[in-house]
Amino acid sequence: MKIDWIAINYPDRNTRVHAWALACACAAILLLSFPLPPLRWASVQPAANGPDERSVDAALQQAATDALGQREGTIIVMDAQSGRVRALVNPHAAFAEAAMPGSTMKPFTALAALRAGLIDSDSRTICPGRFTGLDFSLACVHPDHLPPFTPSQAIAYSCNYYFATLGQRLDRDDLIQTLRSFGFGQQAAPGEVAGSLRPCEIGNAARIAHHASAQSDCSARAAVGESDHIQVTPIQLLAAYTALVNGGHLFEPRIPNDGRPDAIERAKIEINPRHRAVITDGMAGAVRYGTARHAHLDTLPLYILGKTGTSMPPKGFRANGWFVGFAAGPQPKGEPQAADIDLAVLVLVERSHGADAAALSRSIFEAYAAARSKKAETTTDAIKSTDDSRPRNSIKIHLVTENVTQEQTVEDYVLGVMRAEGSMESEPEALKALAIAVRTYALKNRGRHAKDGYDFCSTTHCQRFIPADIRGATPTAREGALRAAVRATEGQVLIDNRSQLVDSYFGASCGGETANEGTLWGVTPPEYLRGVRDEFCLSGPHAHWTDTISRTDLLRALQSDARTNVGSRLDQILVSKQDQTGRAEFITLEGEHRKSVRGWDFKIIVGRVLGWNLLKSSRFEVSRAGSSFIFRGSGFGHGLGLCQEGAHVLATRGVGYQRILEKYFPGTQVKVRTDLNAKVQAKEREDFSLHASRGPLRPLRLNDSEDNANQIWHADVLSAAPYRPGRSATQKFLTISSEHFRVTYPAGLDRNDANQVLSTMDSARANFLSRAAAASVSIGDLPLLEIRLNDSTGDFTARTGQPPWAAAATNGNRIELQPVGILKRRGVLTTTLRHELAHAVIDRASHNRSPRWLEEGFALYLAGEGATISRYLRRGRLATQELEQRLARPGSAENMRALYAQAYTDVFYLIQNSGEATVWKKLAGS
Repeated sequence: MKIDWIAINYPDRNTRVHAWALACACAAILLLSFPLPPLRWASVQPAANGPDERSVDAALQQAATDALGQREGTIIVMDAQSGRVRALVNPHAAFAEAAMPGSTMKPFTALAALRAGLIDSDSRTICPGRFTGLDFSLACVHPDHLPPFTPSQAIAYSCNYYFATLGQRLDRDDLIQTLRSFGFGQQAAPGEVAGSLRPCEIGNAARIAHHASAQSDCSARAAVGESDHIQVTPIQLLAAYTALVNGGHLFEPRIPNDGRPDAIERAKIEINPRHRAVITDGMAGAVRYGTARHAHLDTLPLYILGKTGTSMPPKGFRANGWFVGFAAGPQPKGEPQAADIDLAVLVLVERSHGADAAALSRSIFEAYAAARSKKAETTTDAIKSTDDSRPRNSIKIHLVTENVTQEQTVEDYVLGVMRAEGSMESEPEALKALAIAVRTYALKNRGRHAKDGYDFCSTTHCQRFIPADIRGATPTAREGALRAAVRATEGQVLIDNRSQLVDSYFGASCGGETANEGTLWGVTPPEYLRGVRDEFCLSGPHAHWTDTISRTDLLRALQSDARTNVGSRLDQILVSKQDQTGRAEFITLEGEHRKSVRGWDFKIIVGRVLGWNLLKSSRFEVSRAGSSFIFRGSGFGHGLGLCQEGAHVLATRGVGYQRILEKYFPGTQVKVRTDLNAKVQAKEREDFSLHASRGPLRPLRLNDSEDNANQIWHADVLSAAPYRPGRSATQKFLTISSEHFRVTYPAGLDRNDANQVLSTMDSARANFLSRAAAASVSIGDLPLLEIRLNDSTGDFTARTGQPPWAAAATNGNRIELQPVGILKRRGVLTTTLRHELAHAVIDRASHNRSPRWLEEGFALYLAGEGATISRYLRRGRLATQELEQRLARPGSAENMRALYAQAYTDVFYLIQNSGEATVWKKLAGS
């Protein structure tokens, strides 16, 4: 029974009362007759097996509720080893609504094909970019020009061509039988809608030949989860997936404390361990480098594997986004065994995509990691290795031409890429920016060729690489400049505002505006890859170009790919849509057939046949001239991220490498990854900010111990000049200013360093104010801040009364810094400046009334120092009142480090659970 709407006209009060009574009665009848699960499903009660499990379940329920928010859909969290439901949001959608599973079907298709012997772990298939059937066509959204896929890689990248063609090759019942064994088309729990599972209908034998193509399309649709013959409820899909990864135990999902057995195993499915390994490896790849990579689940202290899916609802045109993920924790070495899988999470979001559903799951896995941890340790350090079996500073590079695999340190690998990509650059600051981009890419994508036994290849598929033993590869003078840039930035990487490694793409020239990753490649872009204006590369050699290509040559190129094959003639090429960066987002091709293709794909298809020097970018316009087509464009390469020609111009104008990277990756910052450096260098970079914003000046930044810190500071600063507190009285100082800051610096200091301080402060100010505004908190007018760069440690201590190991101190609108050279060598200049400014902003927001623990913890968070400070956290959490009291009198440098670590951790978890806006509002209400 379905009631779309009821309209009642009522003239008087009695009629209104009767009408409402009738409506309520109808609603009650409807609810009682609808096959909803029992009401206990609407509110999952925590397990009664100990306070730890109860608290974990409560944390998971809260995280799932917050993650879904007001979106339509459902989230289910389940114990993978028992079927116990640990959290549930929107039970009606979870149990009573069946939908097509989309690409979440593909691991089951792979299993059916493995069982049928159609593929094995080493099978490889080249993807042409699109599957085309009789009346069914699907584009592949993964990057172009990837090597031939193994089954695991096809799962990770969710290749539509791979699985649609696999579906055509499967016998009629192979996939159906596999799905039926996992409970598809059957009730997973009492009261659940069973969904549907039926084979493709091809009619009687006389009609089979006529309908062979239709049968082929139907099989392809089923294999990629886009067939109405296969519809599942979310709880049914989660139960099936759980059996797929836990060794074949198909559990009945159950609510704890319902009087039923702890685990009800509906079936034990036989799964070949080799087949399971192929599938779980693919699901782990989806998290690390595939369709779920933008959720950054691999940065959590768990081993997470999962699969995204995007499907159309049975009725409607807006997509559903699926994600099914599993966690084993703490993070094991190597692949987890079936018994290691702890947690199962399903997210279904209407009017969304699979990548969005994966992003929503992150907070649930974070809550699980935090709640299960017996130690209050933060998990914000996103710089993690993807292979714990080797040192984190080791990279395996496969030299394609030589067919040799070498293992090198990260810094040697960076140098090899610099030989290939930076040999024409002459500006040191531009080379430093490139080195950091190369290093960040390497660390974020390490394990890209894991199935091949190495991390990266030496071609443009990864990063071009030239080893040191190739004679004449780089002139000696240039080699020295490249080595200097790598050495000067050793260990430095680029992180976003969540302390995660960025996607640090770089290219020769953006042509005036960097690309938006979303419109370029059809993926969800991070904030820093949505395009920025770049007037600096407009004077470069690739600022403008024109290519004239004959119709014959273009037709030959277009016929080489199914996505652009217009048949035997080519009539017209039109840029049907340009994105905001001026790039051709979609190209329409008219000929014997009409085709529409992404601008970047068009550029690649043409370049593959006619040469890469034609159509240097997708930032072009096209016109017809007789029998030829004229392309007028700008830029060289994809245009994402760092523009090398623009960086060169910026460097010639005195802009430092950090500021260059901030321009092309807005909202990010450079940070030192200490575990890549020598022990002494790593020790120097362990400094972090400690600050008191009220009262007298106090120490802000400490080293491992006060004694060692004094030795380090003296060794770096005072060995060349005696400690003389009054030295600055006779030293000449200069001043540069912006609208909001005035920097005073020694005349002997490189002006570029002073400019870097000024630009860093201006950038940080804009960032902090925008974040406050996003939380609806008004900061008001900040005073002009006076920043003094002292000439020596002696000057700093004399002016502030602070010990030599303090890096900076602030009082009112005056900020005093240790010599810039010291802060730069320790890799803390940017975070020190951000920390000091954070206090000025926090004081303004709270009217100088915020608790000390909240102020200090939030300043560390805004400065991006959490990953460093958190390592000093001690066991045993202090109560908030005691923490506040001890912060007023820390007693020693060691105690201060530990207190600040807890302050940061308390603030971090507050942000993690409630959002950054909550902290801003808490400050404003102080």
